[in-house]
Amino acid sequence: MKRWITLILSASCCMALSAISLEESINMARQNNKSLLMAAREIDKADEQYRDVRGSLLPQLNLQGSYSLSKTYLPDSAGGVIPSVTDMLDEDEATDTDKLIAGALDGIVGGMIPSSPQEEGSLAMQLKMDQVLFLGGKLINGIKAVDRYRSIQRLNYSVKEQDLLLETTNMFYQTILAQKVVQIQEEALDTARRHLARVELFGTEGQVSEFDLLSARLEVAKLEPGLLQAQNNYSLALAAFRKQLGSDDPNLIPEGEFVLPQIPELSLAEAQEIAEKNRTELELLDIATEVKQLQYNAERSNFLPNVALTASAALYSAADEYRIERDDFGTQYSVGIGFSLPIFTGLSNRSKASYARHDLAIAKLQQQDTKELINLQIKQNHQRLQSALQNYEVQEQNIAMAERSLELAQLRFDNQMGIQLEVFDAQTTLASIRLQYLNAVYDVISAEREFTKSLGYKLAAE
Repeated sequence: MKRWITLILSASCCMALSAISLEESINMARQNNKSLLMAAREIDKADEQYRDVRGSLLPQLNLQGSYSLSKTYLPDSAGGVIPSVTDMLDEDEATDTDKLIAGALDGIVGGMIPSSPQEEGSLAMQLKMDQVLFLGGKLINGIKAVDRYRSIQRLNYSVKEQDLLLETTNMFYQTILAQKVVQIQEEALDTARRHLARVELFGTEGQVSEFDLLSARLEVAKLEPGLLQAQNNYSLALAAFRKQLGSDDPNLIPEGEFVLPQIPELSLAEAQEIAEKNRTELELLDIATEVKQLQYNAERSNFLPNVALTASAALYSAADEYRIERDDFGTQYSVGIGFSLPIFTGLSNRSKASYARHDLAIAKLQQQDTKELINLQIKQNHQRLQSALQNYEVQEQNIAMAERSLELAQLRFDNQMGIQLEVFDAQTTLASIRLQYLNAVYDVISAEREFTKSLGYKLAAE
């Protein structure tokens, strides 16, 4: 019955906890990390900006149109009465020619006096094309600069992704290390309590001294704070790990073992040479310097003329009534080339060119400075990896000796040649060395990841 209860409880614990591997952790971090998601959006923005600027090379067509109806009521003072010339003629003396001339004059004068209300309809449409012919290289340099900006955003995404992978890997193993420390501390405390129970039992029989009893109790008291600290560290590491993944699952825990990675056998000079070829940061600075050069070229072209072609076709109408007839329409066509040449801008263009030249010089200095910093980083990471490997070898030997010491102490105790305290001391020493060994393994993994990343190699989940 107890066996079944144990199996059921074990199954329940396994179902309650959601274990996740390193590869799954990295994939989840990629999906949820806000900084990486924003970097992906920046790539999309750069692509759209490139299309926007490149579109300036193509003809710009605009269609404009208007249609309006108007009705105007004139004031009474604008519509006075003019006597008719025909009425002024003498019917007896006026000839037919006089009457004809008088009628014509009446018509002319009558047309000069506005009628009220006035109705008018108008329709107009224009198709206009603007085409840049020459901008002194500013547009071409601008398009090249925006294209390089796209490359910068893609490289920025790659850098952020590698940083995320390194941080996630470190947090994954930090959490596992903290978990193993808790297990070792629990085992050490359990061993100390069992030893205390034996000493107390022997004390009731008068087989041990008060000093031995106090020593056993002191060992338990010394280990209890260590366990509490280890549990607290594990809780904090687990919370940081879940935040790194962007997960709110309280049951999510990393699952894996410490496995020593393959260590690259490279000298310091070889590592620095590889980094100069592979580091994304150097490629970013190369592109940034190229962009500064394009900006400088664009500013120098401000002294050159700008030439553009303009063409338009217009259709318009005007009618003295709302109804527009077919014969009320007229057309207009035009084509022309315009240019502008700066003669004097108050030395503004010269200042802009000088500013861009200084920017270019700064970018080149940043390139040199970054190369020196990368060489220093390679040296530090190379030394850290070598030191971690040496420490691992020492701890590997120490744990072998501690295990052998425990084996001998147990053998002496079993053959009644030693005492239980010797076994307890050997167990405590082994637990302490196991902690040092696990820390040494973690240091090797972390140092190898840092060194590999500093070489410019793409990290991958292992």
